[in-house]
Amino acid sequence: MKLKGVIRRFRRDCAAFGLWNTLQAFGIRAIQRVVRVKVLRAMYLTAVAPAFAVPGDLTARFLDRDTLQALSADSRYELSPAFLDAALSKGDECYAIMDGARLAAYGWYARTPTNLSDDLEVRFDDGYLYMYKGLTLDSYRGRRLHAVGKAGALAVYQPRGYKGLVSCVASDNLSSLKSNRRMGCVEIGSLWAIRIFGRDLTFRSPGCAAIGFDVVPLRRGGPSSRDRELVALGLE
Repeated sequence: MKLKGVIRRFRRDCAAFGLWNTLQAFGIRAIQRVVRVKVLRAMYLTAVAPAFAVPGDLTARFLDRDTLQALSADSRYELSPAFLDAALSKGDECYAIMDGARLAAYGWYARTPTNLSDDLEVRFDDGYLYMYKGLTLDSYRGRRLHAVGKAGALAVYQPRGYKGLVSCVASDNLSSLKSNRRMGCVEIGSLWAIRIFGRDLTFRSPGCAAIGFDVVPLRRGGPSSRDRELVALGLE
C-alpha cells in the first residue's frame, strides 16, 4: 500500500511539474532518508505582475505588536510568544492579508541575518529583505495570497530603497517553487546544508555568492567562510 501511494504521488507530480523536476524531488527525498541534508533553491524578486493585487474582499497591511500578540492566542496562526519576541526584537515585520479581523495569510520580512533552523542562519546582502515564514490559512488556499502578500510588501519596501526580496525554498517543494516562479521570482542558485558526524557543512553556488546570499552553521565547529567559498565553486 505504501508503494502504491508513492507511485500515485510520482504520477501526480509528473503531471503537475514535469518528469525532470519530479525525479529531482524524489531523489532528494531518498537522500534525506540516509543523510541529514537540506537542499534549497534561492531566489529573488524585484517586480511583480499587476495580476497579484489584493482581492476586493480582503485588506493587506503590516501588523503591529499588539495585533500580533492578540493573534498569537490562536494556534492556527503559528505565532507563538517566543517566536514573536525573537522576530520583533530584531526588527522583523509581518505583512498580512486580512479578512476583517481574521488573518488569511502572512509573511515575515527581515533586514538582518535570520535563523533558518536551530542550527542554521541565513545571511544576505543588506540591499534586500529576506522573506520567511509564509503562511496561508487552509480556508484561503487557492487564491494566491502568498504571491499577493509578497507583491504588497515589495511595493512598500522598494520606495524605501531596497532592491527587492530574497527567499529560499526546499528543492523538493515543487508546489512552492512553481508558485514563486509564476509570480516572477528569479532563481539564483542553490544552498546546501549537510550534517556529517555532528558537524554542519554548508555550501552555496556562485549565483548565491554574487548577491551575498548564504546559509551558515550556528553551531561551533562549522566550516569557515573561506572554506565555504572554496567548496562552492562550480556548484551552480
